[in-house]
Amino acid sequence: MSPDSPTGRAEVGGATRLRRPVEEADDQEPTYGDVLGDSIAALRGVLRDRVLQAGLLIVLAALLLKVYVLSESYFVEDDFLFFAGARTSELAPAYLLELHKGHFMPGGLFLVYVQTAFGPYHWASAAGTMLLLQAASILAFLRLLWELFGRRWALLVPLTVYALAPLTIPVLGWWAAALNAVPLQLATVLALLWTVRYLRTGTPLFAWWAGGAVVFGMLFSVKALFLPALALVLAVAFLYSGGLLTALGHAFRRHRTYWLSMVAITVGYLLLYLVRQRASSSGEGASVPESEVVVQLVGRMLGEVFPTGALGGPFQWGPITPVGGLVDPPGVVLIGAWAVLVAIVLVSVRVRRASWRAWALLAGYLVFVDALPTVIARGRMYGEVGSDPRYVADAALVFALVLALAFLATREERSREWVGNAGEERGRSRLQLLRHTRGVWVAATAVTLVYAVSASYSTYTYTETLSGDRQREYLANVRESLEDVPGDAGLYSRPVPTDLVLEWNGPRRLSSYVLAPLADREVAARMYTPEESDSAYVFDDDGHLVEAAPISWANAFRPEEGEECMESWDGLMSWNVWEVGGVAQVATIGYTSEEDADLVVVVGEQEVRTELPAAPEGGFWYVPVSERDTKYTLFTDAGKTCVTWASLGQLAPASQVAEQEAAAEAAEEGAEEDGAEAAGEDE
Repeated sequence: MSPDSPTGRAEVGGATRLRRPVEEADDQEPTYGDVLGDSIAALRGVLRDRVLQAGLLIVLAALLLKVYVLSESYFVEDDFLFFAGARTSELAPAYLLELHKGHFMPGGLFLVYVQTAFGPYHWASAAGTMLLLQAASILAFLRLLWELFGRRWALLVPLTVYALAPLTIPVLGWWAAALNAVPLQLATVLALLWTVRYLRTGTPLFAWWAGGAVVFGMLFSVKALFLPALALVLAVAFLYSGGLLTALGHAFRRHRTYWLSMVAITVGYLLLYLVRQRASSSGEGASVPESEVVVQLVGRMLGEVFPTGALGGPFQWGPITPVGGLVDPPGVVLIGAWAVLVAIVLVSVRVRRASWRAWALLAGYLVFVDALPTVIARGRMYGEVGSDPRYVADAALVFALVLALAFLATREERSREWVGNAGEERGRSRLQLLRHTRGVWVAATAVTLVYAVSASYSTYTYTETLSGDRQREYLANVRESLEDVPGDAGLYSRPVPTDLVLEWNGPRRLSSYVLAPLADREVAARMYTPEESDSAYVFDDDGHLVEAAPISWANAFRPEEGEECMESWDGLMSWNVWEVGGVAQVATIGYTSEEDADLVVVVGEQEVRTELPAAPEGGFWYVPVSERDTKYTLFTDAGKTCVTWASLGQLAPASQVAEQEAAAEAAEEGAEEDGAEAAGEDE
């Protein structure tokens, strides 16, 4: 019997059966072992199928392309924040259920914690895990297509569209984004696959698996909230018979328990998310959108990024950010993408009447699953956020599925067409499909090849926007520096470069937070809570641990000209300063003393009592002070200590400070010479 032919003629509750109901064959429900055994047995034969072999070649080519992307990428931005947060946390509900910039992702945070425990900043294992999940989602998508439409060469078209989709590349190359997007793609495919299998066979095991897939997705992405709705829309539009309202009635009469269970999962997850949103201490996440920002954001997401990315573009990426290129397509590319997309829709509607349902499904998904959550989370920032392709990465999967639904009939549709539900209904619901002529096959093959080349080129050009070598070299230098840290040195914080962590992350981009996961426990403790020391070290912009020095152009004070020591009132000195504060703030005292002497540093309400070691030839003493205030005060032993320098603020690499001071002196001398020349001309 042809794989495309129906294997059953009965329709129960509006859902056409394509297989003999399980209960007719056996009084007992199949177990997990039975299902797995049957699947393995079927797989042995199908592996020799040419359609499957061709599909596996497409999957292999796609994975090789993704490996190339990952080889050029590396940890950046939120990746560092994830590792740092896991290092300072315990594996407890408080950590797993915390929102990260609006994302509820206990599953992702669990993977971060495990990665941090066994290999912090180990790219091969972190990226390899995401690559395996991506491979599983592509293979599962092929299985979903086979389940929906049966064995046919046409399955290779939507498989190619998803496997090579440029929209899925940026989220894969950025580990923090992949933790949300890649498991969501896998969960989406599995939830749809097992929903279809449950509706066709009635096997409860598939219902449990489908529910598990939805829960799995919810552990990684808030967008998984919409998976039950997506499964219901797919079933009502293409699996149950009749019009949409009739099919919806069939769904709840035949499988009421299943769909109500999905509703319960959705409501429960939504309530949990809202509770965690209210309890979150980060202050990031949902907000009241601004209309102008929303219009620009949605326009970029749905009007530019999705159409160009879904059809193999954008060919060139820009502007470039630390996490890769964004999508700002030229007018020609954008117009061409829309023209092709409109042509695909019109052709599909012409050759298959039910295709409008598929495109309506895609439109609803883009609006409610991609645009709406992004507007709620980012609608007060700036419209350029919509140029980030990661916000519509999951739509690449749905687009490929919709493309198949728009041109191919599901097994249920073919079964109803062949069997016929009623005379008058049959006349209205003929499939009206394209005949499989040589011209159709040639056109489909040509279009698929053009898409494959375009998508591959866009993926290649995206790798040109990545700066993985820079981050990789930086962390290699950090690892090397942490192998030989001076035992008595003060390890003080300064911000890591902006191409690693952006400025708006505030204290979370300090080296003591970001780089500590690479250090052993003792060194990490010295980085987290630095102590007073007579020597200071910081990480420079290349990741080397180098000697540090205070900057001289802000909150820095010296003796009056001609004086050796700071003037004091019986050891009391005080200055007005710019407010800095924070864990990176250090009070630096330059002094000479024949013997040990007491010192008290006061900033605001924070008072630090310490002891200056003897320094007859002069020395510096570094005291971490986190308080933020406009007054900086020292109490010294005037009879023992001569203070030659006092400053308050962050430290910088000594070589960098020296270069900046030399440049400032040169500029000042040049200004004086220009002034002298001008004065001479006036005379």
